[in-house]
Amino acid sequence: MESSFYYALSHEIRRKILKIIGDNEFSSFTNLKRILKVSTGTIYHHLDSLSQLIQQKKNKKYYLTDLGIHAYNSLKENIEIMESIDFSNREYGSPLIKFLFALTPIKFFSFKDKDKTYNIIISMVVLIIGTILCGLNGFFSFLLFFIKTPENIYQLSLISHLFLGVFFILNFLIYFFLVEVCCRIFYRKKDNTLNFFLSFPVILYPMVIYLFIHFILLSTELIQISVISFIDTVFLIFFQILSLWLLTYNLKVTKGLKIERGLIIALLLHYGSFTIVLFLSI
Repeated sequence: MESSFYYALSHEIRRKILKIIGDNEFSSFTNLKRILKVSTGTIYHHLDSLSQLIQQKKNKKYYLTDLGIHAYNSLKENIEIMESIDFSNREYGSPLIKFLFALTPIKFFSFKDKDKTYNIIISMVVLIIGTILCGLNGFFSFLLFFIKTPENIYQLSLISHLFLGVFFILNFLIYFFLVEVCCRIFYRKKDNTLNFFLSFPVILYPMVIYLFIHFILLSTELIQISVISFIDTVFLIFFQILSLWLLTYNLKVTKGLKIERGLIIALLLHYGSFTIVLFLSI
Protein backbone atom coordinates (compact mmCIF):
# COMPACT_ATOMS: atom_id res chain seq x y z
CA MET A 1 0.00 0.00 0.00
CA GLU A 2 2.83 2.39 0.79
CA SER A 3 4.40 1.87 -2.64
CA SER A 4 1.04 2.54 -4.32
CA PHE A 5 0.71 5.75 -2.32
CA TYR A 6 4.09 7.12 -3.33
CA TYR A 7 3.80 5.86 -6.91
CA ALA A 8 0.51 7.73 -7.28
CA LEU A 9 2.09 10.97 -6.13
CA SER A 10 5.14 10.54 -8.36
CA HIS A 11 3.47 11.85 -11.54
CA GLU A 12 1.88 15.23 -12.17
CA ILE A 13 -1.14 13.84 -14.05
CA ARG A 14 -1.88 11.31 -11.29
CA ARG A 15 -1.66 14.06 -8.69
CA LYS A 16 -4.10 16.16 -10.73
CA ILE A 17 -6.53 13.24 -11.04
CA LEU A 18 -6.49 12.74 -7.26
CA LYS A 19 -7.03 16.45 -6.69
CA ILE A 20 -9.92 16.68 -9.17
CA ILE A 21 -11.73 13.73 -7.61
CA GLY A 22 -10.90 14.81 -4.06
CA ASP A 23 -12.07 18.40 -4.56
CA ASN A 24 -15.41 17.27 -6.02
CA GLU A 25 -15.79 13.98 -4.09
CA PHE A 26 -16.16 12.20 -7.45
CA SER A 27 -15.56 12.76 -11.14
CA SER A 28 -16.63 11.37 -14.49
CA PHE A 29 -14.17 10.33 -17.17
CA THR A 30 -15.43 13.13 -19.42
CA ASN A 31 -14.69 15.70 -16.73
CA LEU A 32 -11.16 14.36 -16.25
CA LYS A 33 -10.48 14.52 -19.98
CA ARG A 34 -11.88 18.07 -20.19
CA ILE A 35 -9.70 19.37 -17.35
CA LEU A 36 -6.50 17.43 -18.03
CA LYS A 37 -6.55 17.94 -21.82
CA VAL A 38 -4.59 14.76 -22.49
CA SER A 39 -5.38 11.74 -24.65
CA THR A 40 -7.92 9.10 -23.64
CA GLY A 41 -5.21 6.44 -23.53
CA THR A 42 -3.09 8.53 -21.17
CA ILE A 43 -5.98 8.98 -18.73
CA TYR A 44 -6.83 5.27 -18.77
CA HIS A 45 -3.15 4.46 -18.17
CA HIS A 46 -2.99 6.66 -15.09
CA LEU A 47 -6.39 5.51 -13.79
CA ASP A 48 -5.13 1.95 -14.03
CA SER A 49 -1.99 2.98 -12.11
CA LEU A 50 -4.26 4.44 -9.42
CA SER A 51 -6.38 1.29 -9.07
CA GLN A 52 -5.73 1.06 -5.31
CA LEU A 53 -6.51 4.73 -4.73
CA ILE A 54 -9.49 5.19 -7.03
CA GLN A 55 -12.54 3.03 -7.62
CA GLN A 56 -15.28 3.28 -10.25
CA LYS A 57 -18.79 2.65 -8.98
CA LYS A 58 -21.89 1.50 -10.88
CA ASN A 59 -22.74 5.07 -11.86
CA LYS A 60 -19.45 5.14 -13.84
CA LYS A 61 -18.11 7.89 -11.56
CA TYR A 62 -14.66 7.70 -9.98
CA TYR A 63 -14.28 7.95 -6.18
CA LEU A 64 -11.30 7.89 -3.83
CA THR A 65 -10.60 4.84 -1.68
CA ASP A 66 -9.33 5.24 1.89
CA LEU A 67 -5.76 5.18 0.60
CA GLY A 68 -6.76 7.66 -2.09
CA ILE A 69 -8.18 10.01 0.53
CA HIS A 70 -4.92 9.76 2.46
CA ALA A 71 -2.98 10.63 -0.70
CA TYR A 72 -5.35 13.53 -1.44
CA ASN A 73 -4.95 14.90 2.08
CA SER A 74 -1.18 14.69 1.70
CA LEU A 75 -1.42 16.83 -1.42
CA LYS A 76 -3.62 19.37 0.35
CA GLU A 77 -1.16 19.65 3.20
CA ASN A 78 1.64 20.33 0.69
CA ILE A 79 3.73 17.39 1.86
CA GLU A 80 6.90 17.27 -0.24
CA ILE A 81 6.74 14.09 -2.29
CA MET A 82 9.59 12.59 -4.23
CA GLU A 83 9.05 11.89 -7.88
CA SER A 84 9.34 8.15 -7.29
CA ILE A 85 9.48 5.58 -4.51
CA ASP A 86 12.41 4.01 -6.34
CA PHE A 87 14.86 6.34 -4.60
CA SER A 88 15.24 6.99 -0.91
CA ASN A 89 15.52 10.55 0.36
CA ARG A 90 19.26 10.12 0.79
CA GLU A 91 19.71 8.80 -2.74
CA TYR A 92 17.54 11.47 -4.29
CA GLY A 93 19.53 14.17 -2.55
CA SER A 94 22.84 12.85 -3.83
CA PRO A 95 24.84 15.19 -6.08
CA LEU A 96 24.86 12.61 -8.90
CA ILE A 97 21.06 12.30 -9.03
CA LYS A 98 20.62 16.06 -8.81
CA PHE A 99 23.14 16.51 -11.62
CA LEU A 100 21.38 13.96 -13.84
CA PHE A 101 18.01 15.59 -13.22
CA ALA A 102 19.48 18.98 -14.08
CA LEU A 103 20.33 17.57 -17.52
CA THR A 104 16.98 15.82 -17.97
CA PRO A 105 14.48 17.57 -20.29
CA ILE A 106 11.53 16.30 -18.25
CA LYS A 107 8.79 18.08 -20.20
CA PHE A 108 9.80 16.26 -23.39
CA PHE A 109 9.08 12.89 -21.78
CA SER A 110 5.81 13.73 -20.04
CA PHE A 111 3.92 16.05 -22.35
CA LYS A 112 0.30 16.94 -23.02
CA ASP A 113 -1.42 16.63 -26.39
CA LYS A 114 -1.20 20.37 -26.98
CA ASP A 115 2.61 20.14 -26.72
CA LYS A 116 2.91 17.16 -29.06
CA THR A 117 3.72 19.22 -32.17
CA TYR A 118 6.49 21.06 -30.34
CA ASN A 119 7.94 17.80 -29.06
CA ILE A 120 7.85 16.26 -32.52
CA ILE A 121 9.83 19.24 -33.84
CA ILE A 122 12.45 18.85 -31.08
CA SER A 123 12.75 15.12 -31.77
CA MET A 124 13.15 15.75 -35.51
CA VAL A 125 15.84 18.37 -34.85
CA VAL A 126 17.78 15.86 -32.74
CA LEU A 127 17.54 13.24 -35.50
CA ILE A 128 18.48 15.66 -38.29
CA ILE A 129 21.51 17.06 -36.46
CA GLY A 130 22.56 13.55 -35.44
CA THR A 131 22.24 12.37 -39.05
CA ILE A 132 24.41 15.21 -40.36
CA LEU A 133 27.10 14.84 -37.69
CA CYS A 134 27.22 11.05 -37.95
CA GLY A 135 27.83 11.37 -41.68
CA LEU A 136 30.48 14.05 -41.24
CA ASN A 137 32.31 12.00 -38.60
CA GLY A 138 32.25 8.86 -40.75
CA PHE A 139 30.58 6.79 -38.01
CA PHE A 140 28.36 3.73 -38.12
CA SER A 141 25.93 4.20 -35.22
CA PHE A 142 25.01 1.15 -33.18
CA LEU A 143 22.64 1.93 -30.29
CA LEU A 144 24.82 4.24 -28.14
CA PHE A 145 28.10 3.31 -29.80
CA PHE A 146 29.84 4.69 -32.86
CA ILE A 147 32.04 2.54 -35.09
CA LYS A 148 34.64 4.16 -37.31
CA THR A 149 34.67 3.16 -40.95
CA PRO A 150 37.74 1.15 -42.02
CA GLU A 151 38.41 3.69 -44.75
CA ASN A 152 40.15 7.01 -44.23
CA ILE A 153 37.44 9.55 -43.50
CA TYR A 154 39.01 12.05 -45.87
CA GLN A 155 38.70 9.53 -48.71
CA LEU A 156 35.04 8.70 -48.16
CA SER A 157 32.71 9.51 -51.04
CA LEU A 158 29.66 11.73 -50.65
CA ILE A 159 27.45 8.65 -51.00
CA SER A 160 29.28 6.99 -48.09
CA HIS A 161 28.79 10.06 -45.89
CA LEU A 162 25.08 10.13 -46.78
CA PHE A 163 24.71 6.42 -46.06
CA LEU A 164 26.37 6.74 -42.65
CA GLY A 165 24.11 9.68 -41.84
CA VAL A 166 20.92 7.86 -42.83
CA PHE A 167 22.08 4.86 -40.78
CA PHE A 168 21.78 7.08 -37.68
CA ILE A 169 18.01 7.24 -38.24
CA LEU A 170 17.86 3.51 -38.90
CA ASN A 171 19.76 2.95 -35.65
CA PHE A 172 17.20 5.09 -33.81
CA LEU A 173 14.37 2.91 -35.14
CA ILE A 174 16.22 -0.30 -34.22
CA TYR A 175 16.98 0.99 -30.72
CA PHE A 176 13.35 1.99 -30.15
CA PHE A 177 12.13 -1.37 -31.45
CA LEU A 178 14.46 -3.33 -29.15
CA VAL A 179 13.46 -1.33 -26.06
CA GLU A 180 9.75 -1.65 -26.90
CA VAL A 181 10.09 -5.41 -27.39
CA CYS A 182 11.90 -5.75 -24.04
CA CYS A 183 9.12 -3.80 -22.30
CA ARG A 184 6.47 -6.07 -23.78
CA ILE A 185 8.30 -9.36 -23.18
CA PHE A 186 9.74 -8.76 -19.71
CA TYR A 187 7.12 -6.50 -18.11
CA ARG A 188 4.01 -6.75 -20.36
CA LYS A 189 4.06 -2.99 -20.94
CA LYS A 190 2.26 -2.23 -24.20
CA ASP A 191 0.76 1.19 -23.47
CA ASN A 192 1.87 4.69 -24.49
CA THR A 193 3.86 3.35 -27.46
CA LEU A 194 3.22 6.47 -29.56
CA ASN A 195 4.34 8.91 -26.86
CA PHE A 196 7.36 6.73 -26.15
CA PHE A 197 8.25 6.76 -29.86
CA LEU A 198 7.83 10.53 -30.16
CA SER A 199 10.02 11.21 -27.13
CA PHE A 200 12.63 8.54 -27.89
CA PRO A 201 14.91 10.76 -30.04
CA VAL A 202 15.40 13.06 -27.03
CA ILE A 203 17.24 10.17 -25.38
CA LEU A 204 19.89 10.56 -28.07
CA TYR A 205 20.53 14.27 -27.55
CA PRO A 206 23.65 13.60 -25.39
CA MET A 207 25.06 11.46 -28.20
CA VAL A 208 24.45 14.29 -30.67
CA ILE A 209 26.44 16.60 -28.38
CA TYR A 210 29.25 14.04 -28.39
CA LEU A 211 29.15 13.86 -32.19
CA PHE A 212 29.52 17.64 -32.34
CA ILE A 213 32.49 17.63 -29.95
CA HIS A 214 34.14 14.79 -31.87
CA PHE A 215 33.62 16.60 -35.17
CA ILE A 216 35.35 19.72 -33.80
CA LEU A 217 38.29 17.62 -32.62
CA LEU A 218 38.36 15.76 -35.93
CA SER A 219 38.18 18.83 -38.16
CA THR A 220 40.97 20.56 -36.21
CA GLU A 221 42.99 17.30 -36.16
CA LEU A 222 43.32 17.57 -32.37
CA ILE A 223 41.92 14.05 -32.18
CA GLN A 224 45.32 12.77 -33.33
CA ILE A 225 46.86 13.86 -30.02
CA SER A 226 46.75 10.90 -27.60
CA VAL A 227 45.60 12.96 -24.61
CA ILE A 228 42.81 14.59 -26.63
CA SER A 229 41.80 11.19 -27.99
CA PHE A 230 41.53 9.91 -24.42
CA ILE A 231 39.40 12.91 -23.42
CA ASP A 232 37.18 12.20 -26.43
CA THR A 233 36.62 8.68 -25.11
CA VAL A 234 35.77 10.04 -21.66
CA PHE A 235 33.19 12.33 -23.27
CA LEU A 236 31.69 9.34 -25.09
CA ILE A 237 31.33 7.35 -21.87
CA PHE A 238 29.82 10.33 -20.01
CA PHE A 239 27.22 11.01 -22.70
CA GLN A 240 26.41 7.30 -22.93
CA ILE A 241 25.69 7.27 -19.19
CA LEU A 242 23.47 10.32 -19.58
CA SER A 243 21.56 8.71 -22.46
CA LEU A 244 21.09 5.53 -20.41
CA TRP A 245 19.67 7.64 -17.59
CA LEU A 246 17.31 9.43 -20.00
CA LEU A 247 16.12 6.08 -21.35
CA THR A 248 15.52 4.82 -17.82
CA TYR A 249 13.63 7.98 -16.87
CA ASN A 250 11.57 7.87 -20.07
CA LEU A 251 10.57 4.28 -19.33
CA LYS A 252 9.42 5.38 -15.88
CA VAL A 253 7.33 8.25 -17.23
CA THR A 254 5.82 6.76 -20.38
CA LYS A 255 5.75 3.05 -19.54
CA GLY A 256 5.23 3.24 -15.79
CA LEU A 257 8.28 1.06 -15.09
CA LYS A 258 10.12 1.38 -11.82
CA ILE A 259 13.57 2.88 -12.12
CA GLU A 260 15.37 -0.40 -11.47
CA ARG A 261 13.32 -2.21 -14.13
CA GLY A 262 13.96 0.49 -16.70
CA LEU A 263 17.64 0.40 -15.81
CA ILE A 264 17.73 -3.36 -16.38
CA ILE A 265 16.47 -2.89 -19.95
CA ALA A 266 18.84 0.02 -20.60
CA LEU A 267 21.91 -1.83 -19.31
CA LEU A 268 20.95 -5.13 -20.93
CA LEU A 269 20.88 -3.54 -24.38
CA HIS A 270 23.94 -1.41 -23.68
CA TYR A 271 26.17 -4.26 -22.53
CA GLY A 272 24.82 -6.44 -25.32
CA SER A 273 25.78 -3.85 -27.92
CA PHE A 274 29.14 -3.31 -26.19
CA THR A 275 29.88 -7.03 -26.50
CA ILE A 276 29.06 -6.96 -30.20
CA VAL A 277 31.22 -3.87 -30.80
CA LEU A 278 34.08 -5.47 -28.85
CA PHE A 279 33.76 -8.67 -30.87
CA LEU A 280 33.82 -6.74 -34.16
CA SER A 281 36.95 -4.86 -33.12
CA ILE A 282 38.96 -8.06 -32.60
